Amino acid sequence: MIKIILTPVVFFFFIILSAQSKKQVLESKINKVTVFLEGSQVERNAKTQLTPGKQELVFSNISPDIDKQSIQLKADGNLTVLSVIHQQNFLKEQDKQEEIKVLEERKEKLVSDMNKERNLLMVYKQEETMLIKNQAIGGNNGIKATDLKDAADFQRTRLSEIYQKQQEIEKEIKKIETESGKINLQLITLHQKSNMSTSEIIVTVQAKENTTANFNLTYLVKKSGWYPTYDVRVKNISSPINLQYKANVFQNSGEDWKDVKLFLSTGNPNEKGDKPQINPWYLHYQSYIQPVQIIEDMKQQIGLMTGAISGKITDDKGNPISFSSIQVKGTKTGVTSDANGNFRIPVGTESNTIVVSSIGFESREFVANKNNVVNVTLQPSKTNLSEVVVTGYGISNSGYNDFYETEKSNKRKKDISAIETSIAYQPTTVIYEIKEPYTILNDGKTYTVDIDAFEIPALYEYYAAPKLEPEVYLTAKIIDWQELNLQPGEANLFFEGTYLGQSFLDVLNAGDTLNLSLGKDKGVVVKRTLLKEFSSKRFMGSNKTDSRQYEIVVRNNKQQPISIIIEDQLPISPQKEIEVQEKKYEGAILNEDTQKLTWTISVESKKESKLAFRYEVKYPKDKTLILD
Repeated sequence: MIKIILTPVVFFFFIILSAQSKKQVLESKINKVTVFLEGSQVERNAKTQLTPGKQELVFSNISPDIDKQSIQLKADGNLTVLSVIHQQNFLKEQDKQEEIKVLEERKEKLVSDMNKERNLLMVYKQEETMLIKNQAIGGNNGIKATDLKDAADFQRTRLSEIYQKQQEIEKEIKKIETESGKINLQLITLHQKSNMSTSEIIVTVQAKENTTANFNLTYLVKKSGWYPTYDVRVKNISSPINLQYKANVFQNSGEDWKDVKLFLSTGNPNEKGDKPQINPWYLHYQSYIQPVQIIEDMKQQIGLMTGAISGKITDDKGNPISFSSIQVKGTKTGVTSDANGNFRIPVGTESNTIVVSSIGFESREFVANKNNVVNVTLQPSKTNLSEVVVTGYGISNSGYNDFYETEKSNKRKKDISAIETSIAYQPTTVIYEIKEPYTILNDGKTYTVDIDAFEIPALYEYYAAPKLEPEVYLTAKIIDWQELNLQPGEANLFFEGTYLGQSFLDVLNAGDTLNLSLGKDKGVVVKRTLLKEFSSKRFMGSNKTDSRQYEIVVRNNKQQPISIIIEDQLPISPQKEIEVQEKKYEGAILNEDTQKLTWTISVESKKESKLAFRYEVKYPKDKTLILD
């Protein structure tokens, strides 16, 4: 019989081991993803059986680029959540992208083919060596001439075949090496695109009894987002507009979103929600600026007008920060850096302060210099989450649908869901719920997601400024457009079955009526002509008077009548010695400040309409005035 004696030290060590928390890796699945304009909120669910006592639960294969401040955990069961900790895991890599898997399989096959070819080449070289060593035939006894000829013919034929085979094999080996080199370069590029490590969230819980626990984990990931585009289709000017609203979703977060419930939000967690504050305004005298400083300021302004600012966004370790927000302060001009942190943003004279921000980093402002090339380093956010203590509470299974209030409109082909969401900064946002499950892989590619489709009544008008160009543009005016919850974005234009190019849906600057330019219509022709018989030049005393009369002809070659706006202008006198007189513009409305003429007319199908205006300009005869 064997007796086990526990010394005090061993016994104490045994007690410590027994008191340690049990560790369990949970199998969690991504069920919902809310994609913001910059960043995405990922929701995972997991279920497990717990025994009484304290234990650690590990959510593994988490994106390495999450915002720690955004982690939220809900637990359902007879338990208490003691802490939530996030940490990187450099030992466990992400699931490989499908493209990487295919390339690695192809590379393995090439290596196998290469080995076969080299082995076959070795066999032929050994046979070549054997034939050459056996050239001495018959020894001292001699050999018949016919036998010698047969042996020589065999050796010649066989060596020729061997050399031919060796040449073919070497050519095939070179081909395999070239293809393998290309694959290696592509694999290096794909592996350099992103950090292949993962992270994990460790949850410490205290269970009071045997219980079934359901967990709901949400967090914000970077390197993802969406932007809107539209397809605008017009059958003819008697039909409503068909507007297809699409989202372009991209993500390179380190996780694959497979068959997830997808929500698209117009919110941006990267924006600050602090309200502006007006400080006291103290008057002061203007300081004298040296001419040299004026010249330098002018040079800087000219430099800013000549194009765009470009550069690269990196962290404090020199790693590129993908999908950062770069914005011209005080304007609506903004772009996002690419997967390698590179960006290019147009700037003008109205503002030269650039604001750079990214989730998990401190925002930074800088003044654009005249070189137009900048490299910006962002520092990590000072408020990192190391440990959060929370208390478990119940989970609502209805999710977002509890908050959605669906509004139907007769202008829509299908419903759209919108809410006012309260996040950290409490903005007013719109969330689009995509009915069908979607798969967005971790490859940085853009996936097109259909949001909604509308059939919208519109007032079609043609517009022309024949003084500037002899083209006629079709425009559409849409009222009550606000209820459609549209975002600014590019629009692909299709008119009468023909692609006309692209336009921009500028909903931020639209008023009660949304104006949409549908491009040029070759079916309507406008021509502006100077009528020389009614134009003259005459001299009176010290002055001379120039008379000008123009005719504008609008021709409608379409099958339907049209409404068209024609704009032209009268000259404005910059000084008293120049007088503009005898103005005539029948049927037009004159803007007294700008002297712009506007006609709004209707033209029947296959008909034309004529407009005319004239004016006289009196000025000193010793001067030359440009009137054309």
